[in-house]
Amino acid sequence: MTTSVWTPPPADEEALTDWLRARRPVERAPGSQGWHVFGYPEVKEVLANHGAFSNDVVRPVADDSPMRLYRTGNLTWMDPPRHRQLRGLVSQAFTPRYVAGLEPMIAQTVETFLTGIRRCTEVSFVEEFASPVVATVIARMLGIPDRGLRLFQEWSKSLRALADPSTEQNGLQKVFTNTQIAEAFLHQFIAKRRAAPGNDLTSGLIAAEVDGERLGDEEIAGLVALLMSTGQAATLTLMNAVIALARHPEATAALRARPELIDSALDEIMRYRPETTRVERKTTQDVVVGGQTIPAGQTVSVWFASANRDPRVFADPEVFDIERSPNAHIAFGHGVHFCLGAPLARVEIRVALRRLLDSTRDFTVDPAHIRRLDPRLMFGASEATVRFDWKEAP
Repeated sequence: MTTSVWTPPPADEEALTDWLRARRPVERAPGSQGWHVFGYPEVKEVLANHGAFSNDVVRPVADDSPMRLYRTGNLTWMDPPRHRQLRGLVSQAFTPRYVAGLEPMIAQTVETFLTGIRRCTEVSFVEEFASPVVATVIARMLGIPDRGLRLFQEWSKSLRALADPSTEQNGLQKVFTNTQIAEAFLHQFIAKRRAAPGNDLTSGLIAAEVDGERLGDEEIAGLVALLMSTGQAATLTLMNAVIALARHPEATAALRARPELIDSALDEIMRYRPETTRVERKTTQDVVVGGQTIPAGQTVSVWFASANRDPRVFADPEVFDIERSPNAHIAFGHGVHFCLGAPLARVEIRVALRRLLDSTRDFTVDPAHIRRLDPRLMFGASEATVRFDWKEAP
């Protein structure tokens, strides 16, 4: 990485990639824009040091705020020791064995929505396939009925729209409204599950216990909301997979010819187009990273998108190589906040992408009909028209 005069990060994917390539591992932005960490080892160092770099970066939420659903049970903005306690409780129910057992349901869900789009040569990919597949899988995993599924699809859509530059000014109000509706629904749903537990993750969260402690309704509601909202990250990763493969037909042809490359391809997609571009931390003390002393109380932007293209770690980082090995990308984070839903996301995307490849001769993304997200927040698109050349149905 070379250095250049500091400029604000641009809101264009290609320009942002060029901007990231010109950064030093750690830089201070002028004025009140805080610090930015770009290098791979430096990013991992920040993410691993939760004592010096706090994840509690969100201002307190008032009792009457529409966003109070995120106040408790949200592991994303929580530091140890409470983070460790809650994650331990969730992990009792959300085990790798449990996730592996979901694969037949995931395959059935993918097949249902794939059947629905096979009659069309042009598909609004997020609305008609990616989002309903992911939302349905998460809802079934949690035991949420169809009425709640439709509610959460609308909620997730409004959340994704916040990163869409074309979103109308009332976008935040839609999130507030949908969040209030979701909170009321979740408390009713949790009460029903307490009275009559089922064979689902919500019932597992209700029953989970560590050191004699169980979760309260507000924490369970916050955790379920977190799983529903962050679980939709798989929607964007699936969209990114289609975009990346459409732009690299030689990789798509190799993946069709060698299905065993699917896991390697997923890692490269997540390295090349990480759904989360960056996260924020706040220093709790003076700390040295990459030879730079960052004072206490500073906001620090931690750039996954840059770390995943650090030439000190990845050979030819600008090349999309589905056979890249090793590929120690950090698209799922690192340290205590490593994405809890990573195993589920990998299964969802692998099954969906494999079936899309098996069912088509080709697909292309229409550049005139793609609504890109702000890459300073997320790589991806809130919607894109995908043209499919389908094989004959068996």
